[in-house]
Amino acid sequence: MATFHTVHQGRFHVHTLPTDQFRTRHLVAKLVTPISRPSVTPTALLPYLWLEGTRSYPSALAITRRTDDLFGAVLRSGIGKRADRHIAEVYLSVPEEGRLEGAAGVFEEGLRLMLEAVTDPLVEGDGFAKGHVERERGLHRRRIESVFDDKIAWAMERALAEALAGLPEGLPRLGYAEDLDAVTPDGLYAAHRRFLQEAEVHLYAIGAFGDPSALAERLLTAWSSAIRQAGVDGADRSASGPVEPVPVRGGEPKRVVDAQPVQQGKLNLVYRTGIPYRADEYPALLVANGILGGFPHSKLFQNVREKASLAYYASSRVDALSGLVLIQTGIDPVHRDRAEAIIVEQVRALQQGEVTDDELSFTKRGLVNQYRQSLDVPAAVADIHFGGVLAGRVRAMDELMDAILAVERQDVVAAANRLQLDTVYFLRGEEGNANA
Repeated sequence: MATFHTVHQGRFHVHTLPTDQFRTRHLVAKLVTPISRPSVTPTALLPYLWLEGTRSYPSALAITRRTDDLFGAVLRSGIGKRADRHIAEVYLSVPEEGRLEGAAGVFEEGLRLMLEAVTDPLVEGDGFAKGHVERERGLHRRRIESVFDDKIAWAMERALAEALAGLPEGLPRLGYAEDLDAVTPDGLYAAHRRFLQEAEVHLYAIGAFGDPSALAERLLTAWSSAIRQAGVDGADRSASGPVEPVPVRGGEPKRVVDAQPVQQGKLNLVYRTGIPYRADEYPALLVANGILGGFPHSKLFQNVREKASLAYYASSRVDALSGLVLIQTGIDPVHRDRAEAIIVEQVRALQQGEVTDDELSFTKRGLVNQYRQSLDVPAAVADIHFGGVLAGRVRAMDELMDAILAVERQDVVAAANRLQLDTVYFLRGEEGNANA
């Protein structure tokens, strides 16, 4: 299995993966800064504004028409968050030039469009175009509201906000609706320029590109030159250090109850482990979580949902960079106390070594199959590698899968015993049981 070839210069990093697997070439730009309360909302708006219009293509429609001219190229953007880092992302996909007549140079043209979107957006006076800002302000308010309307996602965001209160990791990736009224074209453009000056830039190129070293040099030159031409300094600033896991703390778990007009209660538990992605114990934590709540054969699904019939859904996942294990369930609010007791009982059973041969083997195979399936999605391959970059330990996919398959029962038990309950969050109906 091919691995990424990485080169860097200051804060610019290029990761290339030469492969003939796809009929397309993919370029993913990830611009990373520390997340903070003052900047979270303006930064979250930036990648969407970039595709509202550029100097040469002054509207979203003009950009779309240009991508259509590039043999149906795909150009999209979004905002992400990994632990305490805010990540503006731009994704470009173009056809493999050798497979289409007349497509020579389509990647270079797509790259030029991507660079213009990020570094040369449409400006009026000293700010973004007013119409673009007004449109994105309305769209962004709806993005934030859509999280609130999705009660599963909103309950998990609330649980994390409570568990990580006072830490940058607890800030929402989209920012806050109450900040939007104060957003101005001039203020956003100033935020854009600061972001380009401060961001660490990671570029992922996946496809049949030929010599990865030559491609990396081209991309390094293109991006650093475009940012300098935008009149932004800081191109030689050093890269930031790895993400640190959330520290484990003692004491009784924090308990929080919210009430809203919902029929189905949301009971979420947040555990701290102190085991980040770069730790040797991380593969064992993945397996432990899989046995706990990662699959239909897991303890939470079988005991909370199937046997006790207490949950509409019951699952858990690992946040690799923070070292958190997140449990989420949807329950009838009247069963809140019993559901929590059974959830805690499943964690305790795992910690006491109650792991069957089938649970262990099914989970390891399931995890390996998930990673194998991700190999068919270029953006997922880039995301997995990027998680390792942020964590300070890049694991080749083969290495990670081999490590998962090598996990033994005692490794699972040791990892499970690192779980410490930190926060219990319950979203109930307005007329439901208020007991926490």
